[in-house]
Formats: sequence, structure tokens, C-alpha cells
Amino acid sequence: MNKARKTPTPEQKAWMKENNYTESQMDAFWTENIETNFKIRSFNANGMSWRDLNMYLVKQLPTLKECDAKALAEKKLEEQKKAEAAAQEKKDADYYNAHFEELMVKKIGAKETLTEKELRRLRDYEIECTFGENRRWTRSAHSILSLCDRFFSLDWEEGLTESQENEYMDQPYEVEKHTYEKTITVTEWVTKNTSTKASSTPVPAVPPCIPD
Repeated sequence: MNKARKTPTPEQKAWMKENNYTESQMDAFWTENIETNFKIRSFNANGMSWRDLNMYLVKQLPTLKECDAKALAEKKLEEQKKAEAAAQEKKDADYYNAHFEELMVKKIGAKETLTEKELRRLRDYEIECTFGENRRWTRSAHSILSLCDRFFSLDWEEGLTESQENEYMDQPYEVEKHTYEKTITVTEWVTKNTSTKASSTPVPAVPPCIPD
């Protein structure tokens, strides 16, 4: 390490004279910045002073503490904003989870598009599900959901392989239960009856043959 300087350089002296700074004032600036600036504190710990700095750093010394204080205040403000934003985000998430049903009913009623994540979560409120025929990768599925004592229909696709995830392409819509009796016509295939009834008309007698 180079030996610390005891006197300012000619360039430093010229700049101090131009800006009306004395060595005592520069020493005071240096001492003030030891507490607030890491670099100055490190230089001082190694036995250096402002006299060992280049002119770029020397010129910053009078206002360095103010700049550091401003930067520190801005940093604290930014951290505070981030903390407040995180707290608000958590608050919003807690409200969303606690009122998921009501929020979904409101979005469906307003015809807002639900996200895929919301559509997947709606399956937690499923009370009935029917499936169509299997295809190669998926099969159609139809779910009835119960939200806030109301009922909604959701069509989706169930993946039939480990690599095929369930797909949610359609939006839910409100439905209501309709119960009624239904008459069904049934067609059955039975054995055909091939027997015929005997005729009730008597068959006339055949006269005997008369020899010639």
C-alpha cells in the first residue's frame, strides 16, 4: 500500500481555492462521510484521507453525505413501498380465497372470462359429473357446480394419459334443476313365431277309384 499523503496535491489545492474550501473543511467533510459512506470508511480504515483520492472523488466529497442520505432515504422508501405492496397482495389473496365462491358467481354473472386456474379450482365445488366416450387422448366431461346455493354447468376435457392434462376451454354458465317424469318407448327383439293355425273348413273326401 502506498504511503498516505500529508498534503493536498497541486490540483487539489487549485480546486479548493476555486471553490473556497480550506483543508479543515475538507477534513470535516471526510469525517462526516466516514459514518455514511462505505468506501470512505474503508479508505480511512487503511490510513488514507481525502488527500489520497483522485479529483473525481475529491469533488464529490462536500456533497457526498447529502447524496448518500438521499439515496438511503430513497432506498428506505422503496423498501417500504415493496413491503406495503406485499402486505396488500397478501391481503387481497386472503380476501380472494375467503370469498372465492362469491367472486366467481359475480364474474360469471358479469360474463367476465375466468382464468384456467379459476376453472380448475371450480371443480372443488363439483356435485355431479358425467363423461362422454373415450377418444385417443381425452374424453368430454360435464360438471355441475354448486356455488352460493346456485348451480352452474362446466364443460371440459379429461386427459386420459399421464402426459395429457385436463383442458378447460369453455366458460361456466348458470343452470337450474328440472325434475319431471319421462315415458320411454322400449324396442325389444323376440323370437319369431313360425307356426300356423289349422283351417276350420273340412277337407272334402276323395271318391274311391272305379276300375275300368
